[in-house]
Amino acid sequence: MNDEPLSSYTIRDLDTLRVLSDPLRTQIFDLCAMQPRTVREIAGHLNLAPTRLYYHINLLEKHGLILVDETRRVGNLIEKRYRAVAPTLEIDANLFAIETHQGKENVTTLVRSTLDSARDDLLRSLEARPKTHDPDATPVEREMVLFRLHAYLNDEQAAEFSQRLKTLVDDFNQAGIPGEQTYGLAVAYYPVFYYTGDAAGSSAGPADGEEGPQS
Repeated sequence: MNDEPLSSYTIRDLDTLRVLSDPLRTQIFDLCAMQPRTVREIAGHLNLAPTRLYYHINLLEKHGLILVDETRRVGNLIEKRYRAVAPTLEIDANLFAIETHQGKENVTTLVRSTLDSARDDLLRSLEARPKTHDPDATPVEREMVLFRLHAYLNDEQAAEFSQRLKTLVDDFNQAGIPGEQTYGLAVAYYPVFYYTGDAAGSSAGPADGEEGPQS
């Protein structure tokens, strides 16, 4: 093993953030965060050919997101087993200076990566579940919850709900029992704002049917 596992790892540069913007690489990271795995094992879980993964695994390793946990000789080949640098990732807040063009790009990268990865994880799970079901086993009802809501909250309610949500996420993150059914949780909690008519008009081009400024 190259290094001792960390409890959390902070992404501090844009290049590493971009590496995780690909949903497939996020799924590879997630699998290696659960336990060390070989390329062949990862490919089997994702129903992909191992040759499709080498490029992505090399990028994850190059940027320190996964590490070689073990190597062994299998015939004439050297087989590597990879693990995630840490079970959870955090992102340096300095990457998200929203008032700059680069900050906006970074936020866009993070949001797209998170939502795209959650989407692909959910769709793959729905497709793979019937294929992994043992027809001789007693069916187990496992609930999936998917919703999107808006609600009016005052500042006190918003702060209280945010704290409850963080506590629930921490409980979820610490409750795992290796070998049991894996569950995914994707959370987005944010204040909702809309542009006013004047603000929208100041940044938009001419509306349909209107003429722009004449030169």
